[in-house]
Amino acid sequence: MPAFGMSVFWGESGARKAGFTLVELLTVIAIIAIISAVAIPATSALYGGCCVKALIYEITGMIKEAKQNALSNEKYYAITFNTTDGIISLVSGRGPDGTWNTPDDPVVRSFRLSGKGGGLRFSHGSYGPLKINGEFLAVAPDGVSFPTNNTCVCNPDLTGNGGTVYIMSASGAAMALKMNSTDYGYFMYRWDGKEWVRM
Repeated sequence: MPAFGMSVFWGESGARKAGFTLVELLTVIAIIAIISAVAIPATSALYGGCCVKALIYEITGMIKEAKQNALSNEKYYAITFNTTDGIISLVSGRGPDGTWNTPDDPVVRSFRLSGKGGGLRFSHGSYGPLKINGEFLAVAPDGVSFPTNNTCVCNPDLTGNGGTVYIMSASGAAMALKMNSTDYGYFMYRWDGKEWVRM
């Protein structure tokens, strides 16, 4: 007796063989296509969210390193955000031209957003800037609101210039890192689909 859903036919040797009908095969392919159509976007959104979070944590690592180096070496360190080329760098000074975030800055380490996966970019998109205590922070059209040429500066007194960097993935996941100007502390926020929520 053949298994349910299987067709029986006789081979050339006279042995009984079981197989699937064309309708059954097409049904299985259709089910796989439907599951893929649902799973792939969900997986993409999850991946984008993970990439944004990993990048924000890497930036906080740079902040801690800048703070430690500024204390140890008694000199200015900074994290620069090159929004044109999508590069984030930890630098140990302004370089000969005396301006932050220019090619002559002495780079300790750096990385490109494009190398972090998830289609990351500097942006808060249509979500708008952070709203804290009922007030919106400065709008950042390029995704970075740090003054001094998109640079988060840390001096040996552990003070610097406050600002915010927004990172968004191609799937729409977004996070923001807001720096204080007094204690060189920071706060992380994520977009929950309706508003920025502090983490």
